[in-house]
Amino acid sequence: MKGKDGLYKSRLFKRNFFQIVIVPIIIILIFGFFSCLIIEQYVKNEINKNLETMLIQSENNIELMLGEIDYLFMVFGINKDVTLQIKRILNSTYFSLEDIWQLNMFKNVLNSISYSKPFIHSIYVYFKNPEGNFIVTPDGITNFQYFYDNKWFEQYKKHSELMWIERRKIQPYNFAEESVDVLTIYKKIISGYSDLDEGVIVLNLYYDQVKKLLNLPSSIPDHAMYILDQKGNILVSNQSDDSNILITISKKPVKSFLTKKIASKKYNLTFVSVIPKDYLYSIPIKLFKIAIVMLLIFIIIAFSASYYIAKMNYRNIKKIIDTINSATEGRPLKEANITSNDEYGYIMYNVIKNFIEKHYLTTRLQALELLALQSQINPHFLFNTLEHIYLKTLALTRYPNEVTKMIENLSSILKYSLSNPRSTIFLKDEIKATKAYIDLVKARYKEKFDVIWDYTEDVLDVKVMKLLFQPLIENSIYHGIKPCEKRCGIKIRIRKLKDTSDWLCIWVIDNGIGMSKEKLEEVQGRLSQDFDFSDHIGLLNTNERLKLIYGGNFKLKVWSKLGLGTIVKIILPVNFEDRKENEIDAKKTGYLYP
Repeated sequence: MKGKDGLYKSRLFKRNFFQIVIVPIIIILIFGFFSCLIIEQYVKNEINKNLETMLIQSENNIELMLGEIDYLFMVFGINKDVTLQIKRILNSTYFSLEDIWQLNMFKNVLNSISYSKPFIHSIYVYFKNPEGNFIVTPDGITNFQYFYDNKWFEQYKKHSELMWIERRKIQPYNFAEESVDVLTIYKKIISGYSDLDEGVIVLNLYYDQVKKLLNLPSSIPDHAMYILDQKGNILVSNQSDDSNILITISKKPVKSFLTKKIASKKYNLTFVSVIPKDYLYSIPIKLFKIAIVMLLIFIIIAFSASYYIAKMNYRNIKKIIDTINSATEGRPLKEANITSNDEYGYIMYNVIKNFIEKHYLTTRLQALELLALQSQINPHFLFNTLEHIYLKTLALTRYPNEVTKMIENLSSILKYSLSNPRSTIFLKDEIKATKAYIDLVKARYKEKFDVIWDYTEDVLDVKVMKLLFQPLIENSIYHGIKPCEKRCGIKIRIRKLKDTSDWLCIWVIDNGIGMSKEKLEEVQGRLSQDFDFSDHIGLLNTNERLKLIYGGNFKLKVWSKLGLGTIVKIILPVNFEDRKENEIDAKKTGYLYP
């Protein structure tokens, strides 16, 4: 057994702890794992749906904006009358009045388109010409030598595609430090009779206006959207900083991000939506943390419960061991203070206690029986000697006399007492033996007392404990009557109880000197304790032998008053041995009669 301080290290505590926690922990872990898995899949599906919806919406808005290049191409790239007039004018060094009128008309058309769409920065219409002329909003015709933006022409000469988009900066004035960030769309003009490149239409869109279309309301934190060109370069993003990490998204997936893409084949663009995967796992991670907290709380509770149970079991086991040790050392068994909520401990303790008490009483009976057998050795010798003296006396006197009568009574008492002390006898035999004892005592105290027997015939066949009356009468004579100067009397009254005939009631009453209140309390106190050798040994001996034979099925009470006398009352069960045998049979068969 461990001490209280080391109780948590004991096998009893560990076994209780593992029995309590093992099943719930497995359930919590399985439940937590599948909950996280299901929630992760659900969140992932919902996010994919949300991202796809936002991408489609952004694609429609952007394509609607880029669609202006198609309208310009239809007006200035396909219409032969327009293209011929523009080519002729751009190739001229001198303009007629009609040329000026037509140029103003083209400029007004372009300006009306540019002014009506606030996201358009400028429009260039160029047909190849040796003079380097092109039409631009809002100025009209101009020349590369005088115009601030010539980089678009370099891109036009580099590219072989029919249409492409790029992000660039335009600086309208040399003295101005700030430039304008634009998204430029190029669309080449191809001859209707051949595949010759005749020119290009350039549409410059304000980058901020395009960027606004990507800033759609989103409930997902750090949600980034990008528009990539056909080479995977970022054209537009809703982020303030287009980091290199996000640039690589277009080339290969990044494990730490969840990406969704849709392609715009018309403009060779790719719309990409990117969110960090941390958000995808945020809810499962929160759920996992809650599960961990719950698990820790459960372990703490289980630890406390295991400690409490182990402590309670330790206490019960200690009580049982103390009970066994008390029985082994011959000390009286103590009543255990077991709480009402500890049913199993209470039952176990009482089972063991009853077993020990039974074993203890059996051992004591065997010891007393052995003591009685040993004590029979000398009384047998004395009995045989008395028989020899009786015969010698009778031979000398030739007639029975007072001496032979005393010897006869003493021999009868010895013979009666030498029989098995555990057996019960009929009350009539006990009365007969008691009368022999009284006659023997009265030979010495003839003038001191009288004895009155008061009993009915129906009690004579009741079996009672042997030598029931002799110790009580001896007590009355030597403690009550002998010290008294007057002639006293002893009354022995025997009746079956009126309420029920199952009980026999015996009164031994004397009118000797009685006992003081303090003496009476002392005697009553000793009756409630274990047997010890002291004054009134006859009364205590009788009480102890009644316990051994009848167990708890008897009562012995004493009343006494100084100067008036003493009353001893004993209540015994009638047919005790038959009842005892029936109880033993019932225990064997499992049936108890009422």
